[in-house]
Amino acid sequence: MLDHLRALAVFSKVAEAGSFRAAARQLGISASVVSHHVTSLERYLDTPLIYRSTRKLSLTAAGQQLAYSAEAMLDAAQEGFGRISRQSASPSGSLRITAPAILQYARFVIRVSTFMKHYPKVEMSINFSDRQHNIVEEGLDLALRIGWLQDSALKSRKLADGGLMLCASPDYLREIPVLRHPDDLAQLDIVNLVGTPTTLRLQSANTKAGEQTVRMSHRITVDSGFAAKRMAIEGCGLVMLPDFFLRDSVADGSLVEVLPDWRAPTFGIYAVWPDNPGTNALRKLFVDYIALIAKTGEETDRLIAG
Repeated sequence: MLDHLRALAVFSKVAEAGSFRAAARQLGISASVVSHHVTSLERYLDTPLIYRSTRKLSLTAAGQQLAYSAEAMLDAAQEGFGRISRQSASPSGSLRITAPAILQYARFVIRVSTFMKHYPKVEMSINFSDRQHNIVEEGLDLALRIGWLQDSALKSRKLADGGLMLCASPDYLREIPVLRHPDDLAQLDIVNLVGTPTTLRLQSANTKAGEQTVRMSHRITVDSGFAAKRMAIEGCGLVMLPDFFLRDSVADGSLVEVLPDWRAPTFGIYAVWPDNPGTNALRKLFVDYIALIAKTGEETDRLIAG
């Protein structure tokens, strides 16, 4: 039986990932090796575990039973490893992380650097991108996400709240009538950032005015927060982005805050990760560290302000 424990671990990853190729990417081996391990288990047990097709795979009844047992086995093993790791004065291992591109110029990078200096045996790979990666299919350990989370099977932890700011260039605003109310925005364009709503919800500082909803038109869509900000500076329209990302441009006059007496709802800053046991101890250590930074003062400023 001992000879088949590795194959059982590989089979568990296939059951979790939903395909040989996805499991292979996460394990760092070839799809043919993954298939070999699953086939060896089926021969050993003399029963099929997976229904294979050209489009997708599904577990047989026996495969479902074995996947449940395999998951319990791996969880128990990881818990044992984790206990030993937590006892170590110098944690080791590697993390693959993805984060929004705008965080690369923020204090978040300083916090990561401090973490790495504190734990010299840890390795980390961070992909800064505004594209939202599929962390399960791409074998990533952790993602930082800004905004509102969609329902999913991923685990998550809220690190902080952030605010949004509505801005435009002075030249763009000079060509239009004075803006006094959210209804006045309907005549303008917004630089549309993929993944963010073009219907704006604004809450007045004067509670009697209540909340207003404005559906914005747009002529340009980009997938980069940096590009959206730059196009707003060049006069292509309004932009609504995290306030920490726009403060410098407002301070130097290249952008002007629009309707400062109206605020958009706050958004969350989250750590998101797949429910696999492979890097639980190190990932938890890192998330706990970042969460602690967010709670030691002005949350968003401490975590991500530049």
